[in-house]
Amino acid sequence: MSVSNPLLLLSTPADTVTLVFLLLVPVVVIFLFMVFVIYRIRREQQVRQREAELREQTAEMEMKALRAQVNPHFIFNSLQSIHLFIQKHDHEHAGKYLLKFSGLIRLVLENSEHKEIPLAEELKALELYMQLEQLRVRNGFDYHFDITDGLDPEAVYVPPLLLQPFVENSIWHGLHHRASKGAIWLRFGKRADMLEIELKDNGAAAPDNVDPGAQPMNSEKRKSMGTSITRQRLELLNRSRAAQSVIQLEDIRDAEGTYAGKRVFVRIPLIEED
Repeated sequence: MSVSNPLLLLSTPADTVTLVFLLLVPVVVIFLFMVFVIYRIRREQQVRQREAELREQTAEMEMKALRAQVNPHFIFNSLQSIHLFIQKHDHEHAGKYLLKFSGLIRLVLENSEHKEIPLAEELKALELYMQLEQLRVRNGFDYHFDITDGLDPEAVYVPPLLLQPFVENSIWHGLHHRASKGAIWLRFGKRADMLEIELKDNGAAAPDNVDPGAQPMNSEKRKSMGTSITRQRLELLNRSRAAQSVIQLEDIRDAEGTYAGKRVFVRIPLIEED
């Protein structure tokens, strides 16, 4: 008994084309599936790589922000102020200053371990910082916090060490040059899904004959560095949250056009406690 070849049973060329088509369909499907799998694997690898790079850049910016706030010059001046109090036998002020200084360092180090912290913690660190600097500015200054209704500082989160560079700029590039006591105002509010922060001071422009030795060491360099670090941190925040954070800086002028202070406006995504 002979075994017939299935291909010989095809009576027309159309049958041959149909058979070839049926044989090729699974091959094409398998090929396309393999291409899709390879594409997905490479795509996931690229996403993981971008996420790793973003985490690395974020960690680097946070470390730069930490170094910018707890800088050697600030630590040196704080310890020097404590030493002067001790020399004057003013142990009460020395003790208070030391407690505030140690409290600030503890807060900064603790907060720097977190990606976001409650706004209340950021304000606490800012207040300690300004209380320490009040003793160093020639004529002193006041500060005011204005938190709009509906904004809970305990439930709203912000990147740590976010505002300190701007407060430092207001103190040493504005209030430090005033002939009388100055002031800083910080206002916090929310609009839609964004947190809006406004900082204003009534500082004076540096006089043309200012003594460079009377200003903090490398003050201009630190001014640009602190602002640059904050801008880079917000750029990373925009990438990680698909947001549109902004920083705007402008001079305040009186009716005659004379410099009357600085205004900083910051808008970041509103991060609230779940």
